[in-house]
Amino acid sequence: MFEKYTQKAIDVVQGALNYAQEFCHTKVLSQHLLLSLVAQSKGVQAKILNFDKIHFGELTIEVHQSTQTYPDRKKDDNIFFSLDARDILKSAVELSVELNSKFIMPQHIALAIFSNKESGAYQILKKFGIEEERIILNLKRMLDKSSDITSFHPETESESTQLLNINDFFREKIMSEILTNAQAKVSASGYEIMGSEQLLQSILENKEYKIVEILDKFNINADNFNEKLSMFKSRVAEFENSEKQIIFTPNAFSSLLLALDYAKESGSVGIQPEHIILGILKSKKGIAYKILSQAITNAVDFEDIVLKKMNDKIPETLAILRLAKEEARSLNCEVVGSEMILLGILSYGAGVAADTLRRLGITLKDARDEVKKLIKPQKEVKNLTYSPRAKKMLEVAYQTACEHKKSKIKSENILYGITKMPNCVAMQVLSNLGTDVLEIQQGIKQELLGGMEL
Repeated sequence: MFEKYTQKAIDVVQGALNYAQEFCHTKVLSQHLLLSLVAQSKGVQAKILNFDKIHFGELTIEVHQSTQTYPDRKKDDNIFFSLDARDILKSAVELSVELNSKFIMPQHIALAIFSNKESGAYQILKKFGIEEERIILNLKRMLDKSSDITSFHPETESESTQLLNINDFFREKIMSEILTNAQAKVSASGYEIMGSEQLLQSILENKEYKIVEILDKFNINADNFNEKLSMFKSRVAEFENSEKQIIFTPNAFSSLLLALDYAKESGSVGIQPEHIILGILKSKKGIAYKILSQAITNAVDFEDIVLKKMNDKIPETLAILRLAKEEARSLNCEVVGSEMILLGILSYGAGVAADTLRRLGITLKDARDEVKKLIKPQKEVKNLTYSPRAKKMLEVAYQTACEHKKSKIKSENILYGITKMPNCVAMQVLSNLGTDVLEIQQGIKQELLGGMEL
């Protein structure tokens, strides 16, 4: 549910969980969501919501009076979401779709509270006499404007990329082992959802995984991890949900998404245990991260150690993507689009893709000159991010390698991914240099000497 929530929206939900724990309540209620939303709404947003007219102390009293307190309940006890809280979170997702929003923001949660008139949150809100109709109209206007925001890069529009499908991973031997073992641990612990800690436990128990040997050098093994895990009396860091099925905490889900990104970027077909560990570290959230980060103080160095252990030399795909990032930095662009990856292929200079482009008369200098005509540079580059189309292109490359039962994503898969997106900047560059999709795909087949079905 939380994969499209912005950090601010997640903060609102996390705040509600904290209030429920602080007040010794047994569940997170819609009233807690309202309390957290009001607490975190500042400035213009507070005025638009009329929250500036609500005295927080009075609202807190109303929440206390409308709920039952359990004084004997310990703050560290596990806590779940009530039906009305889940209805509001579900409504926020539905409203984002209805309003063509790419992400769920705090405003969607506010709008969902107004839409769920039977909820405790709405009943309390009515007591403060706010202008409901005007607020709803303003919220929709605000959300409509936010969906139109564009960036300087031509590839910033959203692309429909394939979301993480857990059932697909059960078809992969290693992932099936990890998830099956983790599921058993969830059931044994009495929890209803899988967290990052169960994923890590499952990995540490299998000494055949290369990453287990690396982690042991950092004094992280199954025994001391379980010892540290026993110190966590609450799963607040994992952020729980109470649907009656095996699902993932937001942090475990995020870690797996990042693991999939690592797999693609390192040219691996399928997620390995190493990718999950790196995904947990990159997420910087959750119980597993808290324990790992105590021993692994430099995540960048650790990533290099893991990648070297996994590969005798830098994988072709990883080398191309690193060069693509260097091209983006040199051209003062924060977005690594398909055109930067094209430059990465040409800069790498080896492999089927580079040979194909060379035979078609495409050079790095000419391609770079065309990119400069199409991309607007920035004054300062802070954080590099992949454009949605670049991510989609990597997804196509990943799927193509999977379909042909390859163990690695190769440069030809990446170039083929570019040709499957005719409107991307990379294809515009190639078109300007006198080549087209069919010519490139035919060139790939020729380089593969009778090649592969694409």
